Amino acid sequence: EGSLSSSWNEKYNSLQKTPIWKTRNAGSAVEMPFRNSKRSRLFCEEDDRQINTRSPKRNQKVAMVPQKFNTTMPTPDKKASQKIGLRLRNLLKLPKAHKWCIYEWFYSNIDKPLFEGDNDFCVCLKESFPTLKTRKLTRVEWGKIRRLMGKPRRCSSAFFEEERSALKQKRQKIRLLQQRKVADISQFKDLPEEIPLPLVIGTKVTARLRGVHDGLFTGQIDAVDTLNATYRVTFDRAGLGTHTVPDYEVLSNEPHETMPIAAFGQKQRPSRFFMTPPRLHYTPSLQSPITDNDPLLGQSSWKNKISGTESETLGGFPVEFLIQVTRLSKILMIKKEHIKQLREMNTEAEKLKSYSMPIGIEFQRRYATIVLDLEQLNKDLNKVLHKVQQYCYELAPDQGLQPADQPTDLRRRCEEEAQEIVRQANSSTTGQLCVESENLTDLISRLTAILLQIKCLAEGGDLNSFEFKSLTDSLNDIKNSIDSSNISCFQNNVEIHVAHIQSGLSQMGNLHAFAANNTNRD
Repeated sequence: EGSLSSSWNEKYNSLQKTPIWKTRNAGSAVEMPFRNSKRSRLFCEEDDRQINTRSPKRNQKVAMVPQKFNTTMPTPDKKASQKIGLRLRNLLKLPKAHKWCIYEWFYSNIDKPLFEGDNDFCVCLKESFPTLKTRKLTRVEWGKIRRLMGKPRRCSSAFFEEERSALKQKRQKIRLLQQRKVADISQFKDLPEEIPLPLVIGTKVTARLRGVHDGLFTGQIDAVDTLNATYRVTFDRAGLGTHTVPDYEVLSNEPHETMPIAAFGQKQRPSRFFMTPPRLHYTPSLQSPITDNDPLLGQSSWKNKISGTESETLGGFPVEFLIQVTRLSKILMIKKEHIKQLREMNTEAEKLKSYSMPIGIEFQRRYATIVLDLEQLNKDLNKVLHKVQQYCYELAPDQGLQPADQPTDLRRRCEEEAQEIVRQANSSTTGQLCVESENLTDLISRLTAILLQIKCLAEGGDLNSFEFKSLTDSLNDIKNSIDSSNISCFQNNVEIHVAHIQSGLSQMGNLHAFAANNTNRD
């Protein structure tokens, strides 16, 4: 190896000798560079390359020492954060940048499912090619799809006008679904699967104001106008006051609730949300003694005005209706405090029992007082709820609100169907009755009617206390008609199981406290 490298070096160095040329005048020697075989390359002595004659060495393995991983993240620089925040604030002060942020990230509750869902291109692909499961297409396949779909003009005035018109139509369809004014949902297939529910009074929102105060501001909903699709919002910032804002410019600060679009095609139920009724004059037929007994309204200077203007409206609402709603709110607030006290006393009683300590007489007296107060509150709450339900049905019958005696029709239909089923099952081929006793036949018909009522309630979906009341009334009628010796058997085999079914069907907790009372009493 050494001889070969030395001979190669000698041969290579001999080729690198440059000839010396003498000039015509001074006779001084001038070194001219040696020209290689390729004319574009000239070699000089300073361009000599050193050829490495050593054989390559193998890379030695370096032992890796395991190092402890540091899980703590480096703390951000406070000055850098402040600098970035200052630059961001200066950016948002620009009108165009502020509007760009609104258009890019601010979506109202009614627009969020429309814009955050699948776009028109994805929907068209799913409808035209339902079996397409891949996202990687060849150029030929992609060209085929483009030819079938056509070439839209994205920035033409006609395209923008068409998109705005389609957006308005979808918004109107969502409003109709929210107000339960639609029975057939076959024309709403272009809407997303989840429909947002309307916002209620008292919701904390972020709304956009136009005009002098152009921007986004936080506030609270004071009223809902379903006719004009607007919300009346009272803003938190001083000086802004109350403004009427369209529903497509109002965003709830809390996660908005949605409902599947298939649920709107089921049986129409009373709306769970309070809608602002039309601004009309309403003359109530009942004279309420609330202004005399209510400690707040009885001592208020508005007492004479309220009692003297029963046929007038205040803020677009009948005065009598506002009185009932005010009392309902106060009763619920008092009941909430009583339940809180009862929960604390239950915890204290469990603690005393765990330590085997006796419960004092004073504790029992306070506990009994709270229980009696809750019983009276439930009765008063039941009466006020019945009156509010009647007002809602008279003020807004087109909102899907049903009268309070609607469950009686369900009960009557179930009883008629049960009698027909029992009559067909009781008749034999010879024409004789299998069960000749009329009392037994009537009892079987009533029990069958209860099963049919439970079936109708389960298929209905959105349950309320009035429908549970019809089921409870049916049980009470059967219980009162049977002999006293069979009451315990009826309770163990029928009443307990129906109570369990009621708890399972109810989506709003136990409603038996309200369902057991008679809502038609004044």
